[in-house]
Amino acid sequence: MSLSFTFKRLIRSWQLYVALLLGIILASTFFAGINVGADTAAKQALEQQLSTVLVDVYVSPSYDYMTGRKFGLLSSENVTGAMNAILSIDGVKGVEVTSRTWVSSELLGKNLSRSSFTIIGISQGSHVYDGWKGGVSTIEENETYFWVGSADSLLFSVGDVIPLNLTLGSSYGFGNATTFSAPLNLTIAGTADLGNEALQLLTGQYYGGGYQPYYPDNLFIVSWEKTFARLFDLLYKLSPENSNIEPSFYIYLDHERLISPWDIAGSVSRLRDVTLKINNAVSPYYLQAQNQLEYILNNYQGVSFGMRFTFIISALPVFFVAWYMGSTVSDVSFNLRRQEIGLLLTKGFSRRQLFRMFLLETVLIGLLAGAIGVLLSVTLSPWFIATVGGQFGGPAVIGPDSIVLTLIFAVIVAFLSAYRPARRASNMTTVDALREYMYVEEAKPHRQLLPWAAFILGSYKIVVLLLGINFQAVLMQLGYAPVNILLFFLLSIVVLIDTVLTYIGPFLFFWGFAKIFIRGSLKFQEVTAKALQFLGDLGELATKSVRRNPARAAAVAFLISFIIGYNILIVGTLASEQDFGVRQTRFNVGSDVSVALNSAENASQTMDVVRNNVSQIESMTVEYGFSASTGLGTYGQSVMLRAVNTSEWLSTAYYEADVFSGASVEKAFEAMRSINHTIILERGLAEALNKNVGDTVTITVQTTTEELTVVGFFGPGQLQQPGGQIQQIYYPSYWSYVPVGWYNELGEIVGYSSAKILIKVESGANGKSIANQIRGLTPTVLGSVTSVAEQIEERQSNYTVTGPLNIMRLGVIFIVAAASVGITLVTLVSQTERSREASIMSVRGLSYKQLVVMLLAESLAVVAFAVLLGAVVGLIWVRGTIASTNAFSVFSSNPITRHMVFPPDALSILVTSFILVFASTILPVMIMAKRYSSRLERVVRQA
Repeated sequence: MSLSFTFKRLIRSWQLYVALLLGIILASTFFAGINVGADTAAKQALEQQLSTVLVDVYVSPSYDYMTGRKFGLLSSENVTGAMNAILSIDGVKGVEVTSRTWVSSELLGKNLSRSSFTIIGISQGSHVYDGWKGGVSTIEENETYFWVGSADSLLFSVGDVIPLNLTLGSSYGFGNATTFSAPLNLTIAGTADLGNEALQLLTGQYYGGGYQPYYPDNLFIVSWEKTFARLFDLLYKLSPENSNIEPSFYIYLDHERLISPWDIAGSVSRLRDVTLKINNAVSPYYLQAQNQLEYILNNYQGVSFGMRFTFIISALPVFFVAWYMGSTVSDVSFNLRRQEIGLLLTKGFSRRQLFRMFLLETVLIGLLAGAIGVLLSVTLSPWFIATVGGQFGGPAVIGPDSIVLTLIFAVIVAFLSAYRPARRASNMTTVDALREYMYVEEAKPHRQLLPWAAFILGSYKIVVLLLGINFQAVLMQLGYAPVNILLFFLLSIVVLIDTVLTYIGPFLFFWGFAKIFIRGSLKFQEVTAKALQFLGDLGELATKSVRRNPARAAAVAFLISFIIGYNILIVGTLASEQDFGVRQTRFNVGSDVSVALNSAENASQTMDVVRNNVSQIESMTVEYGFSASTGLGTYGQSVMLRAVNTSEWLSTAYYEADVFSGASVEKAFEAMRSINHTIILERGLAEALNKNVGDTVTITVQTTTEELTVVGFFGPGQLQQPGGQIQQIYYPSYWSYVPVGWYNELGEIVGYSSAKILIKVESGANGKSIANQIRGLTPTVLGSVTSVAEQIEERQSNYTVTGPLNIMRLGVIFIVAAASVGITLVTLVSQTERSREASIMSVRGLSYKQLVVMLLAESLAVVAFAVLLGAVVGLIWVRGTIASTNAFSVFSSNPITRHMVFPPDALSILVTSFILVFASTILPVMIMAKRYSSRLERVVRQA
């Protein structure tokens, strides 16, 4: 059988293969789209992680850990030689040198808030200059610039001369203890307003993340070549055992040449090779190199594999639908080619030759569909994701391995779709093949054991999801205390089975239900007949058609119900995760904006400073944190307490009422407002102490013991063992709330405490802008400033987080497309198969309208039932998944749990999917009925 003959047959029968081609294109586009999303998200995640590493290779003096000595003293000529040797290595783009020395503040003769200040020398062309806002490109000899964020920046002015007598050389307790003094007079030439990355390089923070010193230091910047080089030469000449100044080399590599997201193993190998060459080049100077990139690449490889594996697992149902749809379409297509098969058999073709020809045709279709799928995925994936509210954040990319995998996938799906129908068609006898019409349905009655097993297992999982049970969480709770080993072993088996059913349980339910109650029973047909009684004779005809094709009706019902249920799962899970992320961020921040103070002292005055200098603030309150203990356990149990202003906290802080129990949060805070010696007790501690609302609990602060009345509980509670018993050891995960009045009564007894200002901004105000206004206040007064707007923006720009979400969005689009295209194709080929039957009914007097009503009645009855079944199971699926995830909340450091939510954008996607499902049934029926009527009219006119 030649390839050219097969190709010619494929061209002649192209109309019969269009449906299969479209189905495989859809599956291939989805598969390639997943790989496009995975490759794009992984590449962006890698680039994002690499961008946080400001220095690719760090070179510093060798260190003898046995003696505590740093090997070798370098002159300025040695430093220049080392830099030139590094630059000569292939793959190195640039190198700079930085040195630091710490000087006692007493040398300045000023009353500084810090005991020392730092002088930092940077070389010409340093990346620090790139982040110097409105700065200079070079620094002259004995000139210095002070950082504007320095703790004592207000005490320095441009033009001031700083006379220093630096002490060089240090023994660190070993060898020569001789030190040398070097006079150095520095003139302040200006200020340095540095961006975060420039500040990180200056202070030696080689990894990014928006670092800023928590306690601002005094930083002075000088030229390495024109100022620090003289100090190095002096030390080199005097040759002490050790030095308190040393060179640090920052090396930047050519990422485009050395790093490929498609070849991580090769990238790591190339980086190691370059690092080895750098070490070899600097070893004569007693220097050693440290690669900063290898860890990120190794971590990326695991993250990339995990993301892709998760994507493929979540997409398996759609791949199955593509195969199922392809098999149904292939069945009907080969049925329509019976006369062609009969003629080929009469011409001497063997059944083996026919079978090979059919499979070769299918392989060619798979290759064509795979190639088209790759092109469509690269073009459409970013648009699809943007349509449902996501963003790629850059151009879509696909790796060469993904292209090959897509082609292989398309061929496999096409092959599996056509294998059984092709074998069945090639095994037909010549007489059967030449018949005008014959259904290719399974002759043997279907065995009921497998469908019943699937239905029972699927129903079990649906019940477990409905009840929200998580056996894995139960098993983890059992691990906290000795239990019956047999019970633990049996539960482990249940957990394993339940975990597998989490992925395939609903699928088994839909398949078993369709096989048992639609194909293998007349009950569905009886219900359909009663539902269509209002159509009279047309309803009777539609019912007979459904009864005559139970296998086809079961296939359509399974296909639609599963896709609808899975679509609701993905949309509901995605909406839940987005809602959970926002709520969790708000809870962690505490309000719209929060300020963690450096000191709890004068917190109220600091709050006044913020209120008087920052606009668009609706309300503010301060929250104090401190530790106490209870009598729980042998030596007492530590308790975390938060003291709040009960009149301000509820109107300012972000909280969720369901996190509080025992009494409503309003009543609990009202009770604390009336009496200072009250507490909203952490629920796990309350369960361990067996405390109820109204009981008293003993709290010890330092050496003072107080009796506090419990007015409510906070948190999810404790792990429980079988039988409802609380585990023996209490581990505090959360905190308890007490009135700020009691905190003030304790006064100095509290000891150390932290303070955080919570700020609620006005409606419509920009939280990020307000956070920046607060950061502009005096740095010594405030600590770290956090805003919800910034946290959410940072989360949305984190490709490791948004990558999987974008793939889920992409999955929603393709699931809807799979449902609509699949139903359209199955409906079209099914109606094509019944063309002669429809023509006969038209000849006998059925009008176009009656024909459409009859065909729609038999199709919509199945579709409507399948949509309803899929929607009900889908909602149970979402609710059960969320409840099962929330079962792990007792292990979390955040008490916020997931909610089942369907915001307007999620509902619009679901409504669109329902409309497309019904449209994919209605439109093909109307088109085919019109074709039947038009064909009949032409025949009548010709007669």
